Amino acid sequence: MNSGGSRVAALGIPTHRQPPAIYRLARALRWASTVVLVVLLIYAGTVAYSAVEVARSSAQARSLSASFAPNGTVEITGSFTLSNPGLYPIQGLSLTARVANGAGVLLGTLGVGPAEVAPSTTGVFPIALYLPASTSSPAESLLTEDQYLGVNAWGNATYAYLFPLSVSLSETRFWGAPFEGLQVSVGTPSSTGGTITVPVTLTFANHAASADSGTITFELESSSFVTCGGGSFSLAVPPGGFYEETQNAVLSPGCPLAGGTLLTTYSNGGGTIPFPPKALP
Repeated sequence: MNSGGSRVAALGIPTHRQPPAIYRLARALRWASTVVLVVLLIYAGTVAYSAVEVARSSAQARSLSASFAPNGTVEITGSFTLSNPGLYPIQGLSLTARVANGAGVLLGTLGVGPAEVAPSTTGVFPIALYLPASTSSPAESLLTEDQYLGVNAWGNATYAYLFPLSVSLSETRFWGAPFEGLQVSVGTPSSTGGTITVPVTLTFANHAASADSGTITFELESSSFVTCGGGSFSLAVPPGGFYEETQNAVLSPGCPLAGGTLLTTYSNGGGTIPFPPKALP
């Protein structure tokens, strides 16, 4: 009996040995690295998918219009839109827009942003550019010439928190001049009853989106810069309308027009705009 009990005691009771701490740490790191790798793969895949979707979309000009304002400025207003169909935001978006006339002459620039376009949304960025329409401004040709305005915009942003993104836009918009084909012609002076008069004829077409109202005044100046006579035309020309009228201007006695200058100015209560002077034969 005693020998049997000793054998049982010698065998002992098996016990569970816990792995060393360094082994457990290594296993946890392997699991963590696996999880991180899976997350990075998912992130890379969704970024690649989203980047393709974003690349298919582009900035667009929406409701962009150019009009002649009562204060004598040309207003170019509207908005840019940028669609973000991806899964990550477009951040820090800054756009610079450049507007040129039909000859490619820069009319003005403006900036938009910085802004953010959330995932699966379309960002709308309003723009407004005001150009003085005068003989000293690049916008002078917009008064009397129909043309296409070039609108170019470019900018940078960050996509998916890390990746640089470039945005560009290039479009044209038709501009209808409020005094398309403006002509002010001076006829031959004539004398009646001792009064000398000269016919002055004004013609133009209103191709703008709004009516031409106000007054166009003219002065006939001699070569020695003396005003010989003048007059005015009252305007009420609807969009698409044509204007033609002749005024007989009374000339001062002994004031020759040969070699002089015709000065023409438009006013509408909000401001005055001088047209380029015209030499008289």
